[in-house]
Amino acid sequence: MNINRCRNCGTKFLVARSVCPKCGKEDFEHVPARSGIVLESVELIATPDPYPDRYYLVLLDVDDVKVFCRSQEKLREGSQADIQDDELGPTCRKA
Repeated sequence: MNINRCRNCGTKFLVARSVCPKCGKEDFEHVPARSGIVLESVELIATPDPYPDRYYLVLLDVDDVKVFCRSQEKLREGSQADIQDDELGPTCRKA
């Protein structure tokens, strides 16, 4: 998973944009997101195909950017979590 960072002002954001939301420039770099701090972890028990029947939806703070990922276990708020990509989107686990 990558986070976008404006080379002009340093603003970071997840969703790709054509211009920086802060300074309006068009020069970005991709920064790998390897881990973050758990802000919230909620168990989902009714999920659509092709997702697992049960998993935790985890909100992470990754360098001041909020990122959602899936986890097979409940992650404690304030703990560190590692992020990986799979075919269904980002997954995370206890660091």
